[in-house]
Amino acid sequence: MSRTWKMMCFLVLLSLCLVGFVDAGAEVANNCPVSIWCAIVMGYDPTDQTPVNERLAVSWVSQNPGQVLSSNFADHAQNTSMAMMCTRDPGANKPLVTQLEYTWMRDLGQTYFDVSNVEGEPFADEGFIMTVKDPKTPLFNTCYGAHCEAGDTSCNQVYEKSNDDFQGMRTCSDSVDILLTLCSG
Repeated sequence: MSRTWKMMCFLVLLSLCLVGFVDAGAEVANNCPVSIWCAIVMGYDPTDQTPVNERLAVSWVSQNPGQVLSSNFADHAQNTSMAMMCTRDPGANKPLVTQLEYTWMRDLGQTYFDVSNVEGEPFADEGFIMTVKDPKTPLFNTCYGAHCEAGDTSCNQVYEKSNDDFQGMRTCSDSVDILLTLCSG
């Protein structure tokens, strides 16, 4: 067997082994016909004493139609709440946002997540869908997506109020991939 052939076999086997080590994460896809603005921010615990004006500012990034914003869970400290926020008007005094929120708890083998419209419903007219792919079998029936039809301004599958845990919160394994598609129609 030639050295080149051996090297090709090794690379194929190596790539097959690495497939199982891809990081889990979350994505927000812009399916809108116009650009939107998104940001990934760290959440603050309700007991955090950091004054609001001293917390990190939101850094909005323009997302063109078809673009996807990605966040690998392993890029952030575990047990840290994260939010992938999107808006149509980042310059507003208080931008209306739809956000995919998650907390990755690798030590427990779980990821808690939800979609929130508590801070507005900027994509209600066009609808959105959240899909999940979890390679592990969930322990409970709490690993599923959400779908809010276009025009549904009180979608019962997401947080509309801050205490909608029963309808908003989901739990999957620490290996889940979450995709929120805005303007899904």
